[in-house]
Amino acid sequence: MTYRSIFVHADDSEACDRRFATAVRIAQAFPAQLKAAYLVPTSQMTPFASAVLRGDAKDRWFRQTAEAHDAVRERFRVVATEAGIAEHIWAAPRGDPLAAGVMHARYSDLAIVGQPPRDEPTAAFAAELANAVVTGSGRPVLFVPYIGSQKTLGERVLIAWKDSRESARAVADALPFLKGAKKVHALAIMQDDNADAQELRAEQEVGSFLKRHGVDATVRRLVAPDIEAGELLLSQASDLGSDLIVMGGYSRPRLSQLVWGGVTSVMLASMTVPVLMSH
Repeated sequence: MTYRSIFVHADDSEACDRRFATAVRIAQAFPAQLKAAYLVPTSQMTPFASAVLRGDAKDRWFRQTAEAHDAVRERFRVVATEAGIAEHIWAAPRGDPLAAGVMHARYSDLAIVGQPPRDEPTAAFAAELANAVVTGSGRPVLFVPYIGSQKTLGERVLIAWKDSRESARAVADALPFLKGAKKVHALAIMQDDNADAQELRAEQEVGSFLKRHGVDATVRRLVAPDIEAGELLLSQASDLGSDLIVMGGYSRPRLSQLVWGGVTSVMLASMTVPVLMSH
């Protein structure tokens, strides 16, 4: 298993360049086709705006929107060309940008999006896109933090292990990274020290699974009754010098929406290194 096609979310934000840099690095390493899709909440003029804007204002809106798109497309072309990515593709899909994000991710081996920003105009859209791609695409999603990636990526990996479908999927999806890593830690965080037989068996099984794929991982359990699991994972990542976290992406239904589970929410809000999630 490897990554042969990578999708990266493109938009007008400053963080987009950091996503491009991470995507190019991964595309070089495997190597892989690289596709960028320009997905912004204002890509289409609403019927209401079209009705109330005067001709000159409407023309100015279209011109500014086209200029913003062209600037990002050129930055992508330059960074991909300079990195020697033989096959790089630009897409500017029309219609619902969330549906387009899910579609492009679904037909790629790996999707790359940004950590949803705080207190920015695009924060709500970024969070919706992250939720849609993780829960709807069926593909692993690599989140790039605000600060970008470190000098290394995937050399020292921390797996947030849990005996669950999402966690098992994330480990399998991350194998291309895990096989090339210098050090892999699989960490299970328990609320107390009363692990049952299935949980203990699961810890042994994930170690055996990784070993069969040539990954020598250290599997251990931590008990954290007085600290949030997400905060402990981030602390452990810092202590271990991890440059990638692998975990299941958990959500729970609330009426007609999906909202993130506790650990997933903490990670998305406070990640300091890239996080690969699978749902």
